[in-house]
Amino acid sequence: MQNIFSVEKFVFPYTYKFPGQASDEVILFIARENEVLLWWRRAQVLGFSLALLLVSMIAQWLLRGLFPKVTEVLWGLCTVGAFLVLILGWWWVTAVWKKSIFAVSTKRLIKFIYTTPYNRHTLSLPLEMIVDTGSYTKGLLQAVFKLGTFTARSSASSSGAATDEPERVNKKYFYLENISMAEDLQHYINKLLQAVRHKAEILDTFRPFLPHLKGAERKEFMQQYPEFWS
Repeated sequence: MQNIFSVEKFVFPYTYKFPGQASDEVILFIARENEVLLWWRRAQVLGFSLALLLVSMIAQWLLRGLFPKVTEVLWGLCTVGAFLVLILGWWWVTAVWKKSIFAVSTKRLIKFIYTTPYNRHTLSLPLEMIVDTGSYTKGLLQAVFKLGTFTARSSASSSGAATDEPERVNKKYFYLENISMAEDLQHYINKLLQAVRHKAEILDTFRPFLPHLKGAERKEFMQQYPEFWS
């Protein structure tokens, strides 16, 4: 079975398997953060490497008259260090982005969050526990690149820490951030929730989420995979 965390690009039909997936659980959509975020982080790594080179150049210029031998060694070390930072940093942010995925299935919302290329934690929210959903844009980066955040509020709750308001309850939310189809995904999941609550018998053939296909193009695509549409 293909390692889902190594897939270059997720395409329909979503025949992948994720860790812990039930035998009767069907993936309706699977994706990552928008690729803009990957390039933004790569740019930060590149910027840090260039800054390190710039600082080393300034230090060499200031000290070359006093310590010519030391400045040569310093320049060499900083140059090597800058290239190592660039190579390792580029690999690090790419691996973390590639392995951090989320999926919508016929049973739940699930996401795998990698904090390093080797460490992850998993968040899962069963569909029947979703109270409501939302989508919005926050921050300059999302506004510029037309990205959004999807949220699903869980019926689970936990009491807040001891305060002057003991009755206060902190609601739990499931977030999918920096995605280009947050509003469309919200509408889709609302339809999925209606099926879960009122037409559970159609879940096995519930239509997958295809965010970038509209109108006639979508209709033609659906005709190629008639087995996937309810």
